[in-house]
This record gives sequence, C-alpha cells and structure tokens, in this order.
Amino acid sequence: MSIIRSEELRGLLRFALDLEAQTVGDRLTLTLLEIYQIAGEADIGRYPDRAGQARRIKRPAKKISGETAGHWDLVPGVYWVTYNETVNIPDGAVLYLENHPALSENGVLQASRSILDWNEVSGTLLMVGARGVRLAEGAPLSIGRIIRF
Repeated sequence: MSIIRSEELRGLLRFALDLEAQTVGDRLTLTLLEIYQIAGEADIGRYPDRAGQARRIKRPAKKISGETAGHWDLVPGVYWVTYNETVNIPDGAVLYLENHPALSENGVLQASRSILDWNEVSGTLLMVGARGVRLAEGAPLSIGRIIRF
C-alpha cells in the first residue's frame, strides 16, 4: 500500500478553490459549497421500492455588505452539505475522508468513510453541536488521503 502524495493529488482534485493549499503532503482538503436542512421524516424499510427519503431544503448563504463570500449560521442539528471539489479516484485506490480538525474542535462532526467511486458521493452529513456554528462558503469540511493498494 502507498499513499498518493501532493504532486499526484493535484492532478486528481478538480474545482479546488486553492489547489496548492488544498493538496499538502499526502492530504487533500475538501471545502463547503452548499448546505441543506434535512426536513421531514425518511421511510427506510426492508424493501428499497418502499423507501422514501427525507426532504432536503437548500439554505441560501447570507452575505454581509462588502464580503465576497457568504456564510451560514447553523443551530444545533443535522445538515447535508456538498463539496466544491470532485476527486478522480484512480483504479486500485480508495479515498479515505474524515472530519476537518477545524470542525472537530468546534463541535461539528461527520462520519469517516472510505470511497471507491466519487460518482457515489453527493455530499456528507454534518452534525452541529450544542453551540451551533457559523460556516463560510469555501470553509474546509473534510480532509482525505488516497491510498493505492
């Protein structure tokens, strides 16, 4: 096994806000594009044809006069978020994503996961802790490593 380093990572990351800063060493950083509030109830049963997803309501970013990027003020709860970037995962490799430390240190969590095909990734679930959080457009969400087998 080997971990893909920054020189090769730069060729695999698309739509990065700052390619150099987002591919340092053997890590890549994925950033925030949009936030959705999960509303209603899901119906998850034994048979997929009977399942129904909870609604997702897109939350627009708020912009303060003079700022180029907006932000979201999130109260405690669960949110679906999407990434600015896409990652081309090479054959024979896996992308391992985990919570960015800036989120962890401020009570915002997401599950770690291993991804073989980026086309199966539409975003990630964030759990915002008791104090809430303000997230800016382009804020770091996940850090990842691509491991070649």
